[in-house]
Parts: sequence; C-alpha cells; structure tokens
Amino acid sequence: MKNVIIFAILTAISTAAVAGHHKVAEGKHGGGHKISGLFEQADLDKNGSISTAEHEAAMVEMADIRRARFMAMDANGDGAVSREEAKTARKVRHEKSKSAVSGE
Repeated sequence: MKNVIIFAILTAISTAAVAGHHKVAEGKHGGGHKISGLFEQADLDKNGSISTAEHEAAMVEMADIRRARFMAMDANGDGAVSREEAKTARKVRHEKSKSAVSGE
C-alpha cells in the first residue's frame, strides 16, 4: 500500500511537470502552483511526510476538482462530454491561462 501511495504522489508530480514544461522558467506548472507545492499541499499537518489519511484527502480533493471540471465541460448538461464540448472547454482554459500570464 505504501508503494502505491508513493507511486501516486510521484505520478501526480511527474504529470504536473510534463504538462507544464513550457512554464519551467517561471517555476510553475499549468495550474499555477509551484511543483514543489504539491507535496506541501498534501502534507496537511506539515510534519514533512504524507500519511495515508492525507493522501486520501488529496485524492478526494483532486476528484472534486476533476468532477467540477467535467461538469463545466458538459455545456448542454446531458451528463456526457462530447469531443466538441471538450475542445471548447480546453480553448476557454487556454485563453484564461494566456490572459492570466499576460496580466490582462
């Protein structure tokens, strides 16, 4: 179980690093958080390690974020995301990200 938790954390960090490689110079991944901040965010009691309970809390938070993103992508509210809805949502996120970076 411990190996699964470590693997999940490393996967999350690696995914964030790869997804945000174009922002490495700024020290941020696509979500705007420092990559090293992912560990600190999950370490709720700030003792330098992530317990199973902290890991589970982080997984719930990630699921909630993904669920909200899915619901936002489902523009027509039919409970499914079409390829077109996904493309539109991605374009909107990209434009928001661009605006945030440029300070608009």
